[in-house]
Amino acid sequence: MSYSEWIQNNVAETFGQCAEATAKMQDAFPELTRVRGHYFCPIWEDRAHWWLVDPAGKIVDPTAGQFPSKGNGTYTMWDESEPEPTGKCLECGEYAFGSNFCSDEHQAAFMEEFL
Repeated sequence: MSYSEWIQNNVAETFGQCAEATAKMQDAFPELTRVRGHYFCPIWEDRAHWWLVDPAGKIVDPTAGQFPSKGNGTYTMWDESEPEPTGKCLECGEYAFGSNFCSDEHQAAFMEEFL
């Protein structure tokens, strides 16, 4: 069975299911490597995501259909040595680490709007 046939027969829901779908697909195809990182969709922009890579280095994304760009965006592997973001800054939308803001300045600017 090809990867695309497996995806068609085994992946019904794609939105928010990338971690589960890639784990399940890797069980069926042990030669695939699971990768986590970010997918840049030209319409939705940067999103945390999981996908697979075949032995030749080709991306196999069982949940690419969740994106308006259908997997035609840019995949960037997460650098595991980097700190894990805890969310996105409420002021600018960039990744935040340990709070709801990427910097003290953005927290102050956000709070000014509500005082």
